[in-house]
Amino acid sequence: MKNLRNMRLHMVSLGCAKNRVDSEKVLAILQQQGCTITDNPEEADCLLVNSCGFIDAAKRETIDTILSLAEIKKTRPGAKLAVMGCMVERYKAELQSDIPEIDYLLAISDESTKEVYRTDNISRVTQPGVVSAYLKIAEGCGNACSFCSIPAIRGPLKSRPPEAIVAEAKELLAIGIRELVLVAQDTTRYGADLKKKNGLVELLKELKNLKELQGRWLRVMYLYPTLITDAMIDMIASGPPFTPYIDVPFQHFDDAVLKRMGRQETQKDIQSLMERIRAKMPHGAIRTSFIVGFPGETEKQFNHLLKFVKEAQFDHVGVFTYSSEEGTGAAAYADDVPEKVKEKRQAQLMKAQNAISKKKNKEKLGKTFDALVERYDNENRLLIGRLATQAPEVDGELILDDCEAAPGEIIKVTITGAMDYDLIAHPV
Repeated sequence: MKNLRNMRLHMVSLGCAKNRVDSEKVLAILQQQGCTITDNPEEADCLLVNSCGFIDAAKRETIDTILSLAEIKKTRPGAKLAVMGCMVERYKAELQSDIPEIDYLLAISDESTKEVYRTDNISRVTQPGVVSAYLKIAEGCGNACSFCSIPAIRGPLKSRPPEAIVAEAKELLAIGIRELVLVAQDTTRYGADLKKKNGLVELLKELKNLKELQGRWLRVMYLYPTLITDAMIDMIASGPPFTPYIDVPFQHFDDAVLKRMGRQETQKDIQSLMERIRAKMPHGAIRTSFIVGFPGETEKQFNHLLKFVKEAQFDHVGVFTYSSEEGTGAAAYADDVPEKVKEKRQAQLMKAQNAISKKKNKEKLGKTFDALVERYDNENRLLIGRLATQAPEVDGELILDDCEAAPGEIIKVTITGAMDYDLIAHPV
């Protein structure tokens, strides 16, 4: 694939928001080398998958996608199938032997992909019409959670230079992006490897001062609980352009389970952090995620978590069932929680959160908020947006009734309807 000029390329990006950023940088590099990007895989000369290998469900999705594209490849004489990303980093040899239809396997650590993951690379190709974009501030992770394979796949923390982040932010804002969402495997550690004191807070100060961000939103995701400082909370709670939103994955609440997970925080630490956030951001939103069915999790320990969720009244919660990942510390534990029990616990926790979410949404009825108009839903002929307390893709949405605003506008709305997760609103 040395001659890329005039080659038509179709890309499928799987997995997390951080992977999507990588995909957009790949597209920029290939476009610069003469490639034409196509949304139609059946007219492509090259079919490229940016894979995810984080948990079992993600691996299955990656394999299914590769096999689906391999079928299309058969109808395109001379077409090539390439796979890159996390799955290749973990299972390159297995993919090579099990799926011979793959022509190119590009691991994260390969020399051929260095340009994509270079910390000062700022060129990207975003999807047409998007008004919100993820901005990756670091790569890799220095935490030692026993269930997580990310450090093995992505390596240790590698913070991007602040000047590169600011430059990329300016480029995104210049093309009409209205919301920047800062992401990393652990945003709280940003700058630690660069020997920066209060690295994240200093970066947020720089971004806050950008005149291009006036009237737009800046959201921070993936904050590791033990490392959240009062200065971080104060900065996010300081008002525009920051959205009043804290994303902090607690993973569990029982001390014994947290210890087996390799987490640094305890039940008391979590309660203390919640109090600090709520005191600084009484009208803000807190999002978290939990893992149920971790090896050794008893019914009593799960009920401890369930009781906490009911008392904490989170705005948004994600619940995952534990899956053993080879190479992690937890892989050595006997996975003694049956799958059916894991699924039952997941359903119980989500049922409790569902009721909380519905109650919180009803409390918004009749109140006025700022909303970002995100897209037009052609099927239902409606505009869809979000409040500042709703992050893209992972939280509920705002259905805009009788609204003539354009995607990208930030408008005042009054909440007129409340569902389990979504809201209905009318422009003021």
